[in-house]
Amino acid sequence: MLKVIDKPILGYEFFTFMELRAQVHKKYHVTHRECIVLSFITKSYLLGAKIQVSDILKLEDIASQATLHGVVKLLIKKKLVITKQDPIDGRVKYLSPTPISLKIYKEISKDCLKLIC
Repeated sequence: MLKVIDKPILGYEFFTFMELRAQVHKKYHVTHRECIVLSFITKSYLLGAKIQVSDILKLEDIASQATLHGVVKLLIKKKLVITKQDPIDGRVKYLSPTPISLKIYKEISKDCLKLIC
């Protein structure tokens, strides 16, 4: 495990934040790719947008559609994301973060505020 940077060097706050974020992700067993997808889902949810599984599969700059589908399945299995079927079109599934996911980002935000203040 990396040690949190404690030297006052240029940009150390950013690297310290990144390390604190990595520690939170490790605590909740979230990989880097899962983190990217989970943050996309959570941010969209907090902004009031409905995210479909198909929206995640369009994030081709992150990984292939097959890999992204696997990431979504893992996030569901880890109880970090839930799916909700569209009442009109049953083929459409929406993704939402669970309270655990929101807790992860609350912890990260708390760590970020410690660095700023």
